[in-house]
Amino acid sequence: MTPGSLDRSVSVVVPCYNVEQIVTRSLDSVLAQGEAVKELIIVDDGSSDDTVARIKSWLGAQGSNATLIEQPNSGACTARNAGLSRATGEFIQFLDADDELLPGKLASQVKCAQDAGNADLVVGGGERLGPGGGTLGIIQQEPGDRDPWLDLMMHRLSVTSCILWRREAVVAAGGWDGSMRSSQEYELMFRMLQHGARIAYDPNMLTRIHERPGASISHTNITANRTRYVELRTRMLQHIEGLQDGRDLRPYLQALYDNLRVLYNHDPSAAIALHDMHIPKEFKPDRSPATGTSAWLLHRLLGFERAEKIRAVLRG
Repeated sequence: MTPGSLDRSVSVVVPCYNVEQIVTRSLDSVLAQGEAVKELIIVDDGSSDDTVARIKSWLGAQGSNATLIEQPNSGACTARNAGLSRATGEFIQFLDADDELLPGKLASQVKCAQDAGNADLVVGGGERLGPGGGTLGIIQQEPGDRDPWLDLMMHRLSVTSCILWRREAVVAAGGWDGSMRSSQEYELMFRMLQHGARIAYDPNMLTRIHERPGASISHTNITANRTRYVELRTRMLQHIEGLQDGRDLRPYLQALYDNLRVLYNHDPSAAIALHDMHIPKEFKPDRSPATGTSAWLLHRLLGFERAEKIRAVLRG
């Protein structure tokens, strides 16, 4: 793509699973992106409802030459990889079928990538909406000199639909891990950073994330999700420690520590085992948004396991 060009540089990949009632909303939002879209690739992941019929009807009505891939149910990551294998754009927008892009999202993020010296990931913001359409919260990104590794560990790099991905960088990292059932985008971004990917931050909130309880094609139970979340961050911490670049490891240990406290609420044994394995004995936690003053004092006095046992009794 020539410098300053925004035309038809993005392949949009939309994985779908049993979304007959809402799929056209996400597809309409792709059309509204205009000249930034090079191609639209829709992947149906073995839907058992009328999702495919709705897609075909939409394609006919729009006169679109989008690609529709139909495959047996294999999960979100496999569906995204199927689209990735067919994509030819310089960038990829992986758009969950629940979500929608606001006009100008792709053009804004392509420009952001260019302005940052050809970034491999552009992390944007958005609005989270509940099933009734009410706002649940916002995701905002602040540009500047940020530590991408700490952002990664602290889950500050937004969510899949808010991000623009450079196709070659995704391929170089090996694509999506089909075995993951949660933390999928963070696991992929972790491998991309390991391969030297560069991140830019888009302050514009140009994505709507629609929450549908239990409807995500990557949905599993909360305990398993939280365990995967923490285990992934232990891998991140090990990589950061291995960089041996003289950085202060305390912020990364604090991020892991805070997440271990959350995991303890769901799986105390796993939290204790992971704490003993990855948190040095000499580490002293600080107060943080996740660890308030009372928890901080208990942990300083008693250590992780005993402090969490007392807090569990008090909560019960």
